[in-house]
Amino acid sequence: MTGRVGRTGKTARGGAQSSAGDLLELVRSGRAVTRGALQQMTGLSRATVGQRLDRLFRAGWLREGAGGPVDSPLGGRPAVTLEFDGSHAVVLAADLDTRHARAAVLTLTGEILAEHSGTLVVEDGPEAVLAELGRWFARLLDQAGHRPEEVCGIGLGVPGPVDSETGQVIQPPMMTGWDGYDIRGRLSRAFTEHTGAPAVPVLVDNDANLMAYGEQRTGHPDCAAFVLVKVSTGIGAGVVVDGALYRGIDGGAGDIGHIRVGTDALCRCGSYGCLAAVASGGAV
Repeated sequence: MTGRVGRTGKTARGGAQSSAGDLLELVRSGRAVTRGALQQMTGLSRATVGQRLDRLFRAGWLREGAGGPVDSPLGGRPAVTLEFDGSHAVVLAADLDTRHARAAVLTLTGEILAEHSGTLVVEDGPEAVLAELGRWFARLLDQAGHRPEEVCGIGLGVPGPVDSETGQVIQPPMMTGWDGYDIRGRLSRAFTEHTGAPAVPVLVDNDANLMAYGEQRTGHPDCAAFVLVKVSTGIGAGVVVDGALYRGIDGGAGDIGHIRVGTDALCRCGSYGCLAAVASGGAV
């Protein structure tokens, strides 16, 4: 929701390429909180920075804070600081495992406003599971006291390899009937069916990837190479390099469920991929 991050994890791309989303990320991260600082970091003109900030103000992503210190030795008015406004919308998130799931309503800063967990079996198929998640979301919004129209996006973590471009799971070993299914479209429709609100963007990714990215961003932002291992029904891992998820060639860079330990022996934990994919970028 904060602008697209490239492979390097850098959002200040410089020159005319820096988008409104890039400026938002700079403000949100605290790297540039005044108009002048944004100009210096991006190389954009004052007018262009102003135009892109106007879009963010109108959309509710930014607000003006208190004046900052006066940088010039000649004095003058203090620079107006910019702040990320985490109160103008909420997001929905769900973590789907093989036999149970968790769902929540969160603020844009990650505060949990309402949460629910219960039995949800992926083998029942995407149609039934995603419809049930839509019902959960409707109840959670009511519990949190937020209107469905305040939702700006939905995030879903699934226990299988995901094509990051389409949001579809690819040959998942533990998700029978989900291969190539339009998860984004169905979950968006389920949200609308049970809340009456317009469709919102849906992000789908591997659960270990999302856990690794969230942990690196919030707990270890200065760590350039980060790996999180998830042990559940299967074993998986998320890899973050230079602030961006490292997926490998086929999206399975962190899937370590099958590890060759000898000439013939394989770990039979029920997951997908092999540890060599982490080192080789999925070439093995």
